[in-house]
Amino acid sequence: MARKALTAKQIATLAVRKPALRLADVPSLVRDGLATGVLSTRNLTEWLAVDRAQLAQSVLPSILDRKQWNAVRRELATESNLSALKFSHWIGKKLSTEVHPTSQAWQGMASHNSDIIREWAACIVGYREDIQFAEKLSWIRPMADDPNAGLREIAWMALRNDVAANPRDAVQELLVWTSETSERLRRFTSELTRPCGVWCAHIPVLKSQPKIGLPILEPLRNDTSKYVRDSVANWLNDASKSSPDFVIKLTNRWHKESPTQNTEAIIKRALRTLRGPSQK
Repeated sequence: MARKALTAKQIATLAVRKPALRLADVPSLVRDGLATGVLSTRNLTEWLAVDRAQLAQSVLPSILDRKQWNAVRRELATESNLSALKFSHWIGKKLSTEVHPTSQAWQGMASHNSDIIREWAACIVGYREDIQFAEKLSWIRPMADDPNAGLREIAWMALRNDVAANPRDAVQELLVWTSETSERLRRFTSELTRPCGVWCAHIPVLKSQPKIGLPILEPLRNDTSKYVRDSVANWLNDASKSSPDFVIKLTNRWHKESPTQNTEAIIKRALRTLRGPSQK
């Protein structure tokens, strides 16, 4: 079903809306704006509420050329029932053989007002088999540092397969981002390399050999940002489930070498599984 086009006044008003906390409470006008690409999602609830098939039909024909659009259009109806995350991966993989980050089409997607369109651009980068990881990082950087939290999650998920394929080299490429001024980029390095991660496949070698991630973890052990600290702690909590001795030894060393509130906050959160509910 075609969505209603919003007026400029409606768009301006809805741009500063308070997002709904339940899917049933997302207003129809917001759904219309999300599905036509004039609004970005404000929280997870809205992200789940987006009619992605309608969004593709509303936006992509004006960005892609006919061949590129046809690659998606032919299967759009059959894939429209995919979950939000699977749809992004599907469309990213589908377009990855048609759209290169140097193209005008990709630039149009990567700079679009809709965070969902931007996340599709991130997935295209992830699925390109002719681009090395270091170059993918340069293309994905704006999305990794995007104000939209949902897009930042998709950005690291888009490169997860590259890390799984060669975690040691990926860690070395990511190392420079641990000293970035942006907390979003610093957090990206630890979130992308988490042994288990969220909504994504595990990386067995990082579960059995978590020391591979130390070059990233060490510079972040006293980070001033809670956003980063929580990610580092979650990284270690992941590792504690398969390599508890590594995590205990590392956190004991950090406790001695970096006796700060920031480091202690990471350690407390990192050990929550090992300590159990009574000692959290």
